[in-house]
Amino acid sequence: MKKISYISLALISFLLVMSCEKDFREIGGSVISNNEFSTDKITLEVEITPVDINSVRADNISIGSLGEYWLGVYNNSDYKSINSSFVSQLSVSTPNPKTVDVQSAVDVDDEFPLRKVDSFFQLDKVVLKLPYTATNIRTNSDNLPKFRLDSVLGDPTKKMPLSVIVNETFLNTLNPSNPTETNSFQSDYNYIGTEVLNEDLGFEFTPNPNDTMYVLTRNVSDVMGNITGTFNDTIKLNNGNPSSAPNPFLVVPLDINKMKTMFWDRFSGPEFENSVAFNNYFKGIKVETNATEGAMVPFQLTGNTNSGSVEFYYTITRYEIKEGETTLSLKDTLTRNYSFPLDRVRNSKYTMSPVQNTPPANSFNIQGTAGSMARINILNGNELQNLKDRNILVNDATLTFNIDATRDTTSVPLRMLLYRETSEGDEQIKDAITEGPVLFGGTLQKEDSKPSHYSFGITDYVSDLISGELQENSPLVLRVFNTPTDLAVDPNTGILRSLNIETYNWNPRGVTILNNSTSNGEKRARLTISFTEEKDNN
Repeated sequence: MKKISYISLALISFLLVMSCEKDFREIGGSVISNNEFSTDKITLEVEITPVDINSVRADNISIGSLGEYWLGVYNNSDYKSINSSFVSQLSVSTPNPKTVDVQSAVDVDDEFPLRKVDSFFQLDKVVLKLPYTATNIRTNSDNLPKFRLDSVLGDPTKKMPLSVIVNETFLNTLNPSNPTETNSFQSDYNYIGTEVLNEDLGFEFTPNPNDTMYVLTRNVSDVMGNITGTFNDTIKLNNGNPSSAPNPFLVVPLDINKMKTMFWDRFSGPEFENSVAFNNYFKGIKVETNATEGAMVPFQLTGNTNSGSVEFYYTITRYEIKEGETTLSLKDTLTRNYSFPLDRVRNSKYTMSPVQNTPPANSFNIQGTAGSMARINILNGNELQNLKDRNILVNDATLTFNIDATRDTTSVPLRMLLYRETSEGDEQIKDAITEGPVLFGGTLQKEDSKPSHYSFGITDYVSDLISGELQENSPLVLRVFNTPTDLAVDPNTGILRSLNIETYNWNPRGVTILNNSTSNGEKRARLTISFTEEKDNN
């Protein structure tokens, strides 16, 4: 009942608050001139408790797709190091892919009485294709495509090992313990499976925006299916638009013999009739890197053939019986591929290591993914009751958190989230709903082009506490903002997404915040309240 009334209140409170404050200002403008009301501002101390995050929800089952699937390592000594990987099912985009011709050209029957062409299929290469998240920065003066990889964290010049491993954990969308409930996977979930599919067991990569094409060798077959010649072919990724600039992507060559045995030779069987049957047969792949140095880079896993996929490149050599002849002669070659998109259940995995340089006593870390957050207590002791007794009207209430500039600030979060930790669960603060993201705040503020602080406007929330409209003075929680799951209101529709806070977080950035220690002076974490109250004329 409490949540229903709170949601209803959230949806209409903006108009009510504005109306009430307008009336108060109009009345106040008259009475202030009569010296009956005064305005004031107070700064109150806050209590901060750092909280370690063990894991976060890391599956896409309820939301379709995670915003970013990270791969690699981010090793910053001021924060937890992150080794990120992902696991995914594959989907069958072409049921029972064809690998042999239906019938020989020399065979004549009622179904193919005029058949003159034989086709011979040759598997050339199997790769894992992973498109980078990139921005086209090509200008008119650039002769070649030019891209910038987005959101790379760490040192992209260091080579990192990468393994593609058979996943043996069935990625069930329903809870095995209670099939009436949706399943979920945490970021530290242990997926079983050890068989490596790499062509090169020592494969390494560095994120490179210039990797916009991949050259592979195609094979020409004779009428017996034997390879008699080769030629080179270039693979580009242009999202289905041949006129667009090819996007950068990572290619991991896979062991053709293993993939032929597990896939190609079984294409005609029941395992490949549809994605459900296929996922019962082949449970997916794990893409892992166990690097100790390098970079983390996000990839696009949107569940279609232009996204991450396992690609089977094959060549069809066609022979024909020409007019007046009885033997086959070479007609042409056709280059083709079958795609198995990384689709359906796609989960991230974050392996965290402890902070090497712990923050000083006057500060604390906030880090995304399975990093750390902080519990914030405001209006402590008798402070709330004292404000209630004064019967004040809150004009503004702001929580400010300053950044510790002595720590690394190269990849700080662009936005932070502040929410309530209530007895009924984690909830959005009222101001996040009624005031919108600009007034509620939480975005990174800079001074002299350097990261400075984060501020939150919690006027409605503090007002409700003082008025008694909100009975529970819950702890607040500060953590790295995760887009879009932490949005209180849908920016496109203006409709409330959810009052409840979700535990997804794929934003790995970290920042060190000055705490409430008096040694931080004016930069300590604090709550500032501006208010109006009636004067005591007695």
